[in-house]
Formats: sequence, structure tokens, C-alpha cells
Amino acid sequence: MRYNFNEGFISAPDYSLDRTVHVLMPSPASGGLTIVITREEMEVDETAQQFIDRQMALAAKQVTKFTRGVTESARLGAQVRLEGVKFPVSYKQQGQTLHHMQAIFQLSDQRKMLSFTFTSPTELSSAQLKTVDDVLNSFTFHPVK
Repeated sequence: MRYNFNEGFISAPDYSLDRTVHVLMPSPASGGLTIVITREEMEVDETAQQFIDRQMALAAKQVTKFTRGVTESARLGAQVRLEGVKFPVSYKQQGQTLHHMQAIFQLSDQRKMLSFTFTSPTELSSAQLKTVDDVLNSFTFHPVK
């Protein structure tokens, strides 16, 4: 398996599963969002909605005061768009309330889900919500090799 990362790529054994977590932190005092990008395999015969429900149930067990807001449609990418969903989530962890906008997309012809989590220590402002949409819209697939 060719495994790409920012600095280059390696040839990993075929049995390797990609469980990469990308974390983009805001610079100090910027008021920006933390962005976390992950990918997960769906379980056998699991639908996208079942995957989301399972993931949220797991998250709710790990924190207190977990709330999930209204789900709305979302698009990933400006040219080749993937349809998905986004929804707000908040919870308390280590005494601090965190606020997320969660966006989840099923990769075409795959049993993989691509998840984007945008986090703030305060409720997301309209400017931050615009940033979420701008980031999702900026997505571009790597060329097929």
C-alpha cells in the first residue's frame, strides 16, 4: 500500500489499515477552530446513518452532558462533491464544555467514512460556521494514480 503524508510517502505492508488522525490547531489567541480529520471503516452491512448513530452513542458514553443538534445536509468539495451531513455537538470533558461541528461523508464506492470535527471552547460563531463551510468546500481529491 502506498501511504501518503505531507512530507512524502512510504510503501507499507498490504495488511496495514490507515487510522490516521490529522489535527490542525489554531495559533494561540487566534480564536480559531481546531480541525480534526479522521477516517473510519463502516461495519459490515452498516448504513451511513447507522455508522453516525453508533459513533455518537460511543462518544456520549465517554463524556458528560452530551448533546447533538439538528442534522443538516453538507457537501464536501467544490468540483467533485460528496454528499454528507453535519450537525453540532457539545459535551463536558474535564470540567470544560466543548462545542463541535461534526461533518461526515461516505467515500464513494467504499465502506469508509471521512469525518471532520471543528472544535471551539465556545459556541461556534457565524464566522466560525462560515469557516467550516469554506474548509469543507475547499476539499479536493488527490489525483488517481
